[in-house]
Parts: sequence; C-alpha cells; structure tokens
Amino acid sequence: MSKLSNKSVLITGGAGNIGSYILDKVLEQNPKKCIVVDNLFNSDKSNSNLKNNSVKFYPLDISKLDEMEYIFKTYKPDYVFHCASMLIQDSEVLPRKSINTNIMGTFNIVDLSNKYSVEKICYSSSASVYGEPQYLPVDEEHPFQYKNFVYGWTKITAEMIFESNCKVDWLGYRYYNVYSDRMREGAFYTQVFPIFYNKINNGEDITIFGDGSQTMDLIHADDIARANMMGMESKVTGEFFNVGSGKETTVVELAETMMNIMNKKVQIIYKDDDSQKVKNRRSSVSKINTLLGFVPKVNVKDGLARYIRGKSDS
Repeated sequence: MSKLSNKSVLITGGAGNIGSYILDKVLEQNPKKCIVVDNLFNSDKSNSNLKNNSVKFYPLDISKLDEMEYIFKTYKPDYVFHCASMLIQDSEVLPRKSINTNIMGTFNIVDLSNKYSVEKICYSSSASVYGEPQYLPVDEEHPFQYKNFVYGWTKITAEMIFESNCKVDWLGYRYYNVYSDRMREGAFYTQVFPIFYNKINNGEDITIFGDGSQTMDLIHADDIARANMMGMESKVTGEFFNVGSGKETTVVELAETMMNIMNKKVQIIYKDDDSQKVKNRRSSVSKINTLLGFVPKVNVKDGLARYIRGKSDS
C-alpha cells in the first residue's frame, strides 16, 4: 500500500506543468484529501484534476505566511510536494516576485512543515543551480553558479533553506529541460517547443540562433512526477537528485523530429546567437538511479508526439 493512501497531501503549484502530473499520480493512491495551492500566475486550472472529489483547490500565494498557515492548520498535511515557483523568464522581469515566491515561499513551506510535523517534503529545484557546466555529464557535486539568472540563485537559496532549516524528511530534485503539452511559455529553454510547433504548423521558416548544436537534456513532466512519487515512497531523505534523461538533444534534432512527426517540412534559418542560455546540458543520472531506482520511461520522440497531439487537440 502507498504511503499516501488515506493521507492528507499538499501540492503547491499543483495546476502547473509539473504539479498537475504529480496531482494525477497522487490521486491514483487514494489519498484522504489532496490540497492544491496555486496562484495561477503561470499555471492553468484546465491542466489539473481539480474537480476530483478528493481535491481541494486554493488560489493562494505561498509567499504569504497567513494564507499558508491557514492551509497547514486546517488540513495538517502528512506529505508535501513543493512545486510552486516563478519560472526563469518571469524571474528576470519580476525579480522581487521571484524572490518572494522562490525564497520566502519556500521558507514558509519548510517552516510550517516543521511546525505541523509533516512526514516528508519533495521539493522542485532546478539544474539552473549549476549554470554553465564546467564538465559533462553534470553530477550533483558540480559547483553552483550564481551569475546568470535571478532564477538560478533563488533556487540555490531555497536549497540552502532545506539543508539548514528543514527538520522533517525531505528530498530535492534538480530538473533539467522539462516539457509536456501542459507547459507554459515562461519555461526559458523549452520555449522553442511552441515556437517550432506554430512555425511548422503554419508552413513558416524556423529561426535557430547559433548553429543549432546547442543541446538540452529533455525530460517529460510525467517522468518528473514518477521521480517525485518514488522519492516520497522511499526511505531516502536529505538528498538532492538530478532528474533528466542523461542524453543530449540538439536544437536542430528537436526541429527535425517535430517536422517528421507532423509530416511537414519547413526551412531552417540560422542567425547569430546572443543568448545567455546554457549551451549544453546533460545530466548524470546515476545517483537517482542508484538510490531511487528511477529510469525515465518517455523518450524524446514519444514525448514530442504527445506534445504535438496535445497541441493539435487544443
């Protein structure tokens, strides 16, 4: 029997790209109650199974202590999946909001989890804590890099909150390039998905900055959710894990695969690259495989087919 069966489970950001997949998997375990907190800044209620009788939805802000205290005091969650976060692009435009959400919001979740004796928290961090890789594949011991993005250092700070202040069991996940048909455009690296899809669908040229050899480590949100569930069910605690495929996909490969799936060909135009984006990403996934037994199930081709099918149906 699952740990979550007949338990109270809180998911912050539960209407988002990742949180909504976690919600789907939590509901399969027959919880007593699932509480979703999401201010809908970069989420969509249509993503989630929010109408399920076991779900209670609150459009609240995790950075507001009184609102979160109400949730913890009322529902006394046994388990917490903390996914709520400002994304990279939004963090650059609204740094104060990013600090409030990613840092103060995380502090609130950890502090209240301590106060109300939560059994375990799974936290959604990011591979952005590593910045430009000094070596590939990037393992969990890779040094942090603070310079590029507001988002990256808010995630580093949030990780330090867990390391220094969390008194209950916890796990943290450093996600690589997460995609699904539920994602929003604030996701900096995977924003090429809707751009490429729309261009190909309309028969227009695709523009790629640089020579197209930039790589992403693509991981589907469904696999991210599985990793969270496996961690929550495990006895492992106090660890951060990379969650990626361990494989590189170039921007050109991404475009060509999408064209093949859609059975449409368009021209690729190359332009000079002035982007701050990390040029190459590939995770070492040996730690999460060894300690949790996690292996991604959704390969890039199948994941892209799901993404395209979802776009076509919307």
